[in-house]
Amino acid sequence: MVVGYNVPEGWMRVGKLQYNPSEILGRGCEGTVVYRGKFDGRDVAVKRVVSEFVRLVDREADLLRESDTHPNVIRYFCMESDSQFRYLALELCVASLNDYVHEATVREKVCITSTELLRQATEGLAHLHIMHIVHRDMKPQNVLLSTTGTRGVRAVISDFGLCKRVQPGRHSLSKRSGLAGTDGWIAPEALSSESTSFPVDVFSLGCIFYYVLSDGDHPFGDSLHRQTNIVNGDYMLRGIKRDVPVAISLIESMIQRVPNMRPSLPCVLAHPFFWEPDRRLQFFGDVSDRIEKEDDSSTIVRRLEQNARAVVKGNWRNNICDPLAADLRKFRTYKGNSVKDLLRAMRNKKHHYRELPQDVRDSLGHIPDQFVVYFTSRFPLLLLHTYESMEWCAHEGIFRNYYPDEVRLRMKKEIEKDELQRRADAQNIESEWIRGQPAKGKSVVNVAV
Repeated sequence: MVVGYNVPEGWMRVGKLQYNPSEILGRGCEGTVVYRGKFDGRDVAVKRVVSEFVRLVDREADLLRESDTHPNVIRYFCMESDSQFRYLALELCVASLNDYVHEATVREKVCITSTELLRQATEGLAHLHIMHIVHRDMKPQNVLLSTTGTRGVRAVISDFGLCKRVQPGRHSLSKRSGLAGTDGWIAPEALSSESTSFPVDVFSLGCIFYYVLSDGDHPFGDSLHRQTNIVNGDYMLRGIKRDVPVAISLIESMIQRVPNMRPSLPCVLAHPFFWEPDRRLQFFGDVSDRIEKEDDSSTIVRRLEQNARAVVKGNWRNNICDPLAADLRKFRTYKGNSVKDLLRAMRNKKHHYRELPQDVRDSLGHIPDQFVVYFTSRFPLLLLHTYESMEWCAHEGIFRNYYPDEVRLRMKKEIEKDELQRRADAQNIESEWIRGQPAKGKSVVNVAV
């Protein structure tokens, strides 16, 4: 270790790096320590790793170099070494996602919604997957919050020590990659002898989603029983505080026991959980326009009206305010047990918002935010139910923007299967009809016994 010139008192210098050994920002496994430091005049975090793990730290540096161009991946600056340690200079962050969940002062300081942080963390992890990198240690402590640059607060993926690259032409890591991750955040397949791949990160991220949205709970219970519950698939999602049905739907899909049943990260990002109010309102309007002329016996309307009673709480007209109910009675007849008619009422009130009586506008609130909340708070299942029902139209132009490729492909197969079944049913009916006809030139004689 060489003490250089222009180094603050008590600080140490290694090559182009300086760090303060008395200011520890965090500790990792195998003697890893993170210090506050400086590189090229900027404040950085200096990660010191024991030289015995030189191969791992070199791989971490290589993966960081390749992936840190994304705003939601921690930035890497340089690496230095001495006889005992390797030193990585990384972007200095103000807190972790774990701090954000547990400390009100952190939430006040960064002033960003939990949904936006989860979206950014997903964007960063999706970038790694595009680069064929599996993180293998996703947890709240490894999602950091940065305030550097001009983008405001950013969630960044950190700690690449256990990352592995999926080799070209392969879809998974070799079984020799070994167990990786932190107890309680490890996907079930990683605990067995199965080969692992990108779904292990999706599983861990789903646990993180619940952890944030429940203010610190874990879907698989307390730390003592957590990993056992993960293996057995025993989870509980009752602690979510907001956007409940939509959030539960997404998290349940992410923590599925079967890896290939979990969504890809682009599919996670496309989920209505992340939709802003204006997008939700536009979707409801597009759906109403699409089904306006559809017969009630059509597949799409039947899908939409399936389980309608639960969606509209028996009769949606009994669950809206008096001013809106009175206004609706003036113009058209709406069926209170119909999802289709509820969407039509929403669309019509949005289109004619400026013409509505003041008391109705006051009740609905401003467009889009309060208007959407007015309906989704009264009918919590409406958005998720409509989204899942309209997957049938995911391939259509106006809906391609709402559904990711994997949903469109899945629904295309389902539609083709449905079409084949309908043709087969039609042929069976025709065959039965033909068999029931008398042979040509013969008559059927009814004989009474």
